[in-house]
Amino acid sequence: MDFTEKELKFIKRVEDQIFFYIENGLWSKPNSKSLLNWLSNFKRKKEKLAAYHLLDNFIFYSEDDIIRLLKFGVFEKIFKRKILKEEIKHNYSLDNDHLEELRIDFLKNLFFIPLTKGKPSESSGAMVRYLTNNLNFPEENILNPMRLESKTLNKANNIIIIDDFIGSGKQILDFYNFKKITLDSEELTMREISNKFPNIELEYFCLVSTLDGLHKINNPENFPQNNLRITYSELLDERYKVFGSSSYYFPKDKVEDFKNVLEDLCELNNIELLGYEGLDYALAFHHSIPDCSLPLFYKKNNNWFPLFLNKYSSQDVDI
Repeated sequence: MDFTEKELKFIKRVEDQIFFYIENGLWSKPNSKSLLNWLSNFKRKKEKLAAYHLLDNFIFYSEDDIIRLLKFGVFEKIFKRKILKEEIKHNYSLDNDHLEELRIDFLKNLFFIPLTKGKPSESSGAMVRYLTNNLNFPEENILNPMRLESKTLNKANNIIIIDDFIGSGKQILDFYNFKKITLDSEELTMREISNKFPNIELEYFCLVSTLDGLHKINNPENFPQNNLRITYSELLDERYKVFGSSSYYFPKDKVEDFKNVLEDLCELNNIELLGYEGLDYALAFHHSIPDCSLPLFYKKNNNWFPLFLNKYSSQDVDI
């Protein structure tokens, strides 16, 4: 297979870049061996070029990135929004002592509910760990979404449903509208609990959101009579969709060509081309890779080496 000089320079630049990320801990999960194994999945010239294009703009959120986004969302967006209301109410006359009292009171009465489907997940466990270890929230401010108590909710001013990522938006829609949660001895949805405790400001906060997911959540047909505020630290627009018309990943005139190449390769290796709900992102967190990323990053079978692993990676294989 003959690469042009320009293509060889591109490949070398991307390899140097990714190995630098791995060797310096900026990418904490894959190691050099798993990267080389993953690259070995791509045999032909166009397949290899597609792989390097995906790596070139792959988004990896390290632990430092996660903590930064968490602090930004809680303190710079949620808390400062609260402070702005008080400032407006007092005609911007609050002194520093008063502002500090507001901060202490806000944090004391701020509670978190990790978004889960019942069992603790990698992402919910990670969020709890960062909140307690890195943001110094007491463990009693982290509520168990399966067992809530009225005595706790009665003293809570703010409750944040927290997760790392909005992909399709389906998870929060299901959790808020349909998931049954035990409140004392009663089974209720989060929507019903929110209506039962109008004193609580309830919102959903995630570190990163896709524009797709945000549109779905904000669609009244999907989220009727929505009184749940959505807050995120970082928004990924259409440019971050691998096969989108304005994709960062491939030259505009080559998107369909590379998509066809990868589709054939995935079909040959019994891997779906697109992620959950037909999404096509290329991103991972320190603790996991979401299933809206392309499955070719995390699927594992006898013919395919993964770059990352998550709960959807098949484990009963020989490699």
